[in-house]
Order: sequence, then structure tokens, then C-alpha cells
Amino acid sequence: MATGSHEIENEDSSDMVGGCVQLRSCEPCMKDNTSTNATQFCTVCKEFMCDDCKRGHSRFKPGKHTFISAKDVTEIPIVVDMKDLDKCEEHQKKIKFFCKDHSLLCCSTCAFIHRTCTNVDELAKISEEKGQLLHDLKRDLVQAASKESDIINDCMQTKQSLNEKLIKLPTDIGELREKINTLFAKATTVINNRAKDVVDVEVKRLSERQASTEKVLQAINDILPICSAVVDDGTPQQVFILARTIERKLNDSKVHDDQLQNNHFTLKLSLQFAEEISTILKKGSDFVKLESLRIHQKSGMYYIHTYILCITYITC
Repeated sequence: MATGSHEIENEDSSDMVGGCVQLRSCEPCMKDNTSTNATQFCTVCKEFMCDDCKRGHSRFKPGKHTFISAKDVTEIPIVVDMKDLDKCEEHQKKIKFFCKDHSLLCCSTCAFIHRTCTNVDELAKISEEKGQLLHDLKRDLVQAASKESDIINDCMQTKQSLNEKLIKLPTDIGELREKINTLFAKATTVINNRAKDVVDVEVKRLSERQASTEKVLQAINDILPICSAVVDDGTPQQVFILARTIERKLNDSKVHDDQLQNNHFTLKLSLQFAEEISTILKKGSDFVKLESLRIHQKSGMYYIHTYILCITYITC
């Protein structure tokens, strides 16, 4: 606990300013939003109050209180609120000793526990020589606070960056999908043009085959009615002539069919995708992987450890 002195410098001061007396306000009344001039000052509680509040102060606050006139107060000792840092964490008692053997702040109970230690000193004996040390420690504490603030800022910036990248991931996949769609659209156009050229050639060949066959068939159909009439009513000469004619037509038909058969083939059209495309299709939704790279920073040096995180996107 640190103590010192501080001159009263506020608008409620009773010091003489320009020949005028500035009156202090009653602190308990101010808590009730009431403005009352203070007439008394409790030297124990360091509090200004009016006569009415003085009576309640003595009655309801425990302990012995000493009062002086408010106008006689020119300085008030500063009492630093340690926020229970001056209490033992284990026993909740005031810290009064320091065990050098264990570098431990001790209350009276702790001091009894450490009674066998050779270097247990009262704080009153060692506090005066710790002023410069505290000044240095405060500087180190400020530096530590600055470092922690930097870490917090780095965490916040990194989280923001990660969230931005998280939002961008679907966009990246969408851009890749767009490129693939464009690639397939171009491939579709090229394949259709090439297939049309192939089909046009084959259609022309089949049309010629069909036309020649239709010509042979027409010749056969032209003879069939005559053949029936000659068989029923024809002369022997007509029968002989027609038989020779039919034999020639059949021979022509056979030669025609043999030629067609020798040059006959069936055209089948199908698509053959690149092996890489087939590999991707086999992977399914696993063809996209998320790579997480963690960079460990230590003493200004970077130590890189790589962790691969594969995320499978499942379509329900």
C-alpha cells in the first residue's frame, strides 16, 4: 500500500482564491444528488461531510473516527487502492512479510508457515529500497502490456483475414467452375464441327450406296412382271431370251453386292475424354482439397509446419 500527500485542487476546495472562500461539498449528500456544504472531515475515512452526515457516520460506520473542521483541511493523504493485491491469495490477510528463500509474499499465517526459512523480512524494512525496482518493473509491465496488445491486434486481424478468405473460397471454386464450363463449351463446339464433317462424308457414301442399289432393284422389278407373263404364255424363244436376261441381271446384282460388301463398314461415333478428366470424375467431390499452412513465428524467425486438411463436400 502506497501513501503520499496531495493538495486539494477542485472547485469544492475551501482554499482562499482571489479573496473568496470556496466551500467543499458533503460527499455522502452528493451520493444522493444533494448539494450540501461540508463542515467536517473524518481523518480516518478521509471524507468530507456536513453535520447531519457526521452523526450518521459515527453511528453506522464501525471503528473510531476523528473529525476536524473542513476548513482546516489543506492536504489529504493519498491512499492507493490495491484492489486486494496487498492481500494473501490463500488466506485473504494483509501481506506484511516477504520470504526471500521462496520469493513469496506472506501474510502473518504464511510467515508462521515459513518460520523455518532464514530470510523472512517485514515489508516495512525492505519497502524503501524497492522504489527504483518498482519503477523498472512498471516499465517492463508497460512493455508487456504493449506486447499483449500487439498479440490481440494480430489475433483480430488474422481472424478477419481468415473470415475474408472463408467468404472467398466459394468464389474461387465458382471461378474454377466457370473456366471448366467455358472449356467444355469450346470443346462442344469443336467436337460438333468435327463430327459433322465425319458424318457428312459418311452420309454421302451411304447415299451413293443407296442410289446404286436402288438402280439394281429397279432393273429387277422391271423384269418380274414380264417373267410371269412369259412363264404363262411365252414362246420357247421368249422363255430362252428372258432366262438369259435374268441370268445376266442376277450376275450384275451379285457383282454389285460383292462390291458393296467389300467396301462396306459401319461408322460409330463416341467421345473419349482425357485421362485427367476421368481421374477427376472418379474422385467425385474430393477433387477439391483445402490446404491449411501454419507458420510458427518465434524470436523473429519463422518455422514452417504444414498441415494438410482435406474437406469433403458432400451433396445431399
